[in-house]
Amino acid sequence: MIALLLVLGCAAKHDPASGVPPETYDNALLELATAFASKEGCSCIFVSGRDEDICRSYLRVNPDVAKFKVDYDAKRVTSKALGMKKTSAVWVSQEEGCVLEP
Repeated sequence: MIALLLVLGCAAKHDPASGVPPETYDNALLELATAFASKEGCSCIFVSGRDEDICRSYLRVNPDVAKFKVDYDAKRVTSKALGMKKTSAVWVSQEEGCVLEP
């Protein structure tokens, strides 16, 4: 899935009629990859109660550009893509689950 998004992102051309500045495309795929890894990793570990290794295997995509780290004390999962973009998700409660941090 991520591989397809990377290919489509690289092939995308800026449409001036869209009103979206072209510079927003530069890291959109890295943001998507890190947000997915952080949020789903957090939900898998802290909401579903699964083992970290199982969650890593469940969330592995090809190419595997986003790696996550778990802070069990803070109940936070932070992921990095290609050493550049970083995103975190934190567990709020069993009812609300995990949310991405701004």
